[in-house]
This record gives sequence, structure tokens and C-alpha cells, in this order.
Amino acid sequence: MKQKTLTNEQILDAVSDLADDNGMSVDDYLQKLQAESESVLGTSREGLPEEIITELDNARSLKKESRNAKKLTQQNESIKTEIERFKAVFPDALPQDIPDSVWEEVANGVPLLYAYALYTVTDGKDREYASRVNAENSSRATSKTGTGETEPVFTKEQVESMSPKDVSKNYKHILKSISKWKL
Repeated sequence: MKQKTLTNEQILDAVSDLADDNGMSVDDYLQKLQAESESVLGTSREGLPEEIITELDNARSLKKESRNAKKLTQQNESIKTEIERFKAVFPDALPQDIPDSVWEEVANGVPLLYAYALYTVTDGKDREYASRVNAENSSRATSKTGTGETEPVFTKEQVESMSPKDVSKNYKHILKSISKWKL
């Protein structure tokens, strides 16, 4: 019968419970386990010739290097897969166009695809809200210009939620609106 593989969360929970049972932090508990392992290893080598001990140390080092190389390969494959998924969903997104807030989420462990998708949804809602408010305020709070056309008045919040393109388009009106803000 094949044994079920534990998830990282289950492993962390088990180690946390064991550390707590021993009245220790997880870091202290792991250091204690490593020290005990070294002690047992040293005891089991007593009486062995020096060349055998050296070979055992070399084999242990090679095994650790192999384990680290395998982890690095798995991490690289995981990153490659994540990038491929991201490109499939957002083919037009360029790395330099991804905002810092998304990269911060990625650094905190959120997959790039999910962090960017959340950004695009919230950014779209912000733009939609700003457009709605702009349209509503433009119809209510307008002033006459010399040509008989109405001139929009923007609030600070509206300007903050505008895209750079909208700011550029409405720059003159924004400057006039700023004089009416209570700072």
C-alpha cells in the first residue's frame, strides 16, 4: 500500500506541534534535531578507520550537493511553468509593465499569474469607477467657458484614480480644478 505524501503545510504543522510539545520554537527544535543527528553520526563512526570516515563525509557532502541541485532544478522548472502559464493568459504583458505591487505579491509567495490577474481586475474596477464618477461630476459640476462649452471640474480622488493617459488628456482642466480643492 502506497503511503500518502504530506503537503508542506502538513509537514510544517507536524514540526510545529513537535516543537511546541518540547517547549521550543520551530527553529530551535530543528537545530536540536540536527545536533542530535550529528551526535548519533559521530557515535556510529567510533572505531572506524580514518579513511572510511573521510569517505563517509565525502559521500554525505555529495548527497547534500545532489539534493540541493535537485531542489534548484525543481524551483527553476516551477518558475518556468509559472511564466509559461502567465504568458498564455497575458500574452501582451511585458515584465517592465508589471507594477511593483504585483512583484511585491510575488515576493510574498503569490504566483505571478494570480497577482497580476488580481491587479488587472482591481485596476479595471478603479478605472471604471473613476470614469463613472468623472461622467457624473462632469454633468453636475461644470462651468461655462467663453465658447459656450462646459469645462469639467475634477476632485482630488478622481485625479488620483486616473490613468496617465487620462491625466494627460485632462491636464488643463485638472490644473484649474486644483485651485478649487481644499488642501
